[in-house]
Amino acid sequence: MVSSSHEAMHRIFQEDPGAFARTFRALDLPFPDPVAVSLMPADLTEIQPLERRVDTLLKIDAASGESHLLIVEAQGKKDPGRPSSWAYSVAHLYAKYRIPPVLLVTCQDKATAAWAPESITIGPRQWRTLTLQPLVLGPTTSPPSPNPPSWPAMSPSPRSRPSLMARTTTPLPY
Repeated sequence: MVSSSHEAMHRIFQEDPGAFARTFRALDLPFPDPVAVSLMPADLTEIQPLERRVDTLLKIDAASGESHLLIVEAQGKKDPGRPSSWAYSVAHLYAKYRIPPVLLVTCQDKATAAWAPESITIGPRQWRTLTLQPLVLGPTTSPPSPNPPSWPAMSPSPRSRPSLMARTTTPLPY
């Protein structure tokens, strides 16, 4: 429930936009004084429905009791729009589950694998609010295995794949 103290803590900046500049100056934070301030809509609801998916999402529980989410995204080529989608997915999943996420991007070609690990930083240069550091597996980041595993022949029946079934923590739906 919104309280008057909650409202006061943020409305002071609406009523006196210079308050943050004076406060940051007093705290010796490196923000320049504003020359203009505009009040923006605070409602972050999306007007149109957005489809937001990740390719694979796994919850990893370690013997130490720690858990993390592993977000796996397959990236086939450079896509300038993907980093912002990745940042949205990471932030959304952390807010939803309160479990630290790791973004793993898998690539098949060298150009994409070289592009994908670039850090994505959101925020002004004085104070980075969010930094996304993708973990990338691809031809430039993963050396070829000298002894690749020999996979058993796949049969049409999923039940005949014990290695897949052994890795899951929930029953398969068939």
